[in-house]
Amino acid sequence: MMSMSADPARLNAVGDLVLSDPREMRALADPLRLTLFDLVRRQGPATSRALAEHMNEDPASIDDHLRVLESVGLVDEAGTDRGEVRWRTAVNGIYFEIPEDPEGQRAARDLSNVMLAKYAALPAAWVGEEEPKLELEWARAAGLFNARLDLTADELRGIQDELERLLESFTTRASQEKPAGVATVRILAYFLPEAKRDTPAASG
Repeated sequence: MMSMSADPARLNAVGDLVLSDPREMRALADPLRLTLFDLVRRQGPATSRALAEHMNEDPASIDDHLRVLESVGLVDEAGTDRGEVRWRTAVNGIYFEIPEDPEGQRAARDLSNVMLAKYAALPAAWVGEEEPKLELEWARAAGLFNARLDLTADELRGIQDELERLLESFTTRASQEKPAGVATVRILAYFLPEAKRDTPAASG
């Protein structure tokens, strides 16, 4: 069976699939399916059974979720292993904007919220599982950036765009171009605007 190849017109500069269809967003706006897509992206091709064991889930349920992802083109079959379908994806990740139409807005905001909640747990897990094992140079390089600024919506989007451009040369670097001593580093960035609040009327 031929492996899926992503439409180059739908990939951004770092190989992320640009989502625009609400069906795609809704398919991923489920914590289990989002985790499953991440696993296939990092470890695929993999069978439903192998993925289910990793996630401690029922293989039949995992297969159903994979079929949902397949129905919107996020994963595809890549041959078989001892009679079991192996699943893969041809994209590095996903990218989406919140569109103007109400259906698209709801789907995109639901997916964004699921992603924010899912990845919020990663720093705490890192503290318990990875930080104690780090060599001194890596412990010193790890850290947190926390700032509270007054920005316009356009300025905030501009900061995100600049960060994407800053990381692009690293996310697209070929294996043979990586220097000695590299390690996998996860960089998380949260951009959390505060809702406008009514200011108390001045007493006079």
